[in-house]
This record gives sequence, C-alpha cells and structure tokens, in this order.
Amino acid sequence: MAKLGLGFGDFETYLNRISSTLAEKAVEDITTQLKIRGPYWTGEFEEAWEVTTGKQIPADIPATGTQEDRIAEGSQPRQVTRLKAGVDFPSAPKKGPIKYNIDNRMEYRDIAKDIIPGRIKGGSNETATQDWYENYIQGGGLATTIQLATGKTSQDPKIKNFKGKIGI
Repeated sequence: MAKLGLGFGDFETYLNRISSTLAEKAVEDITTQLKIRGPYWTGEFEEAWEVTTGKQIPADIPATGTQEDRIAEGSQPRQVTRLKAGVDFPSAPKKGPIKYNIDNRMEYRDIAKDIIPGRIKGGSNETATQDWYENYIQGGGLATTIQLATGKTSQDPKIKNFKGKIGI
C-alpha cells in the first residue's frame, strides 16, 4: 500500500527562501521610499537611514554646520542611494524569525519625521510635505510598497523556478 505523507524538507526550504527574499526586497524598497519622501536639504538625512536585524538604531549623528549656513547654501539636488541587502544591511536569516529595524541616525530624526513639531515653519523651503512619515506608514504607502515587493519577489527566479521535492 502506498504511504501518503508530506515531506516538508524541501517545502520548508522553499517557504524560508520566499520569506527571506521578500523581507530583503521589502526593506530595500521601504528605505528607498523613506529616502524619496523624506526631507532633503544637504543629503545628510537621506544618507543616515540604517537597517539592522533586531537591534535599536540610535539617533547619534549630529547635523553638520549651523541651520543658518545650511539655509544660506540652499537645498542640494536630491540624490537617493538605494540600500542593498547583504551589502548595506544584513541579509535575512534563512531560518527562523526575520526582524528588521529601519530608522534614521540623525539626532534630529524625530523633528525631520514630524513626530516632534518644529520642521515646518511656514517657509517656502520645505523639501518634504508635512507629516510625510506618518502619511507613508499609516496612509497606505507602506502597504503598497510591501504589496509591490511581494509581486517582484514572486517573479524572482529563485522563487519562481524552485525545483524541490515537495513529496506527497
């Protein structure tokens, strides 16, 4: 008599591959969106986004120069540098839970993210809309980024062309 059963070895490998690939792609795309949507005056806030696996990110980088100097120089052209998994932040583990933290290391990050009032002062030199961070996180932008990352991941050859034995 034939024995029916599921051999989860390859299937588990497949699911872990999907999870880690999706997590990495989502984090890459989320950080890019934060860099695009956030304030950009000198570029230092854009450059200070960091990704870690599970540990808190300190706000430990002070602003360079004085605010008056930065205003006198004017805003610089926006240049967004994409972060890459395995290069700019750790790759997702292939087994077990995946936990990433994304935050900015600038000391003024909570003001720049409009969590603490003070960034918008009624001037015409703003480089990000009011409440840009909250609007992205809670207004559907984050969900859209994750949805798009899921679609991209499903087309990844490592996922799409999986040839394991799922055993029945």
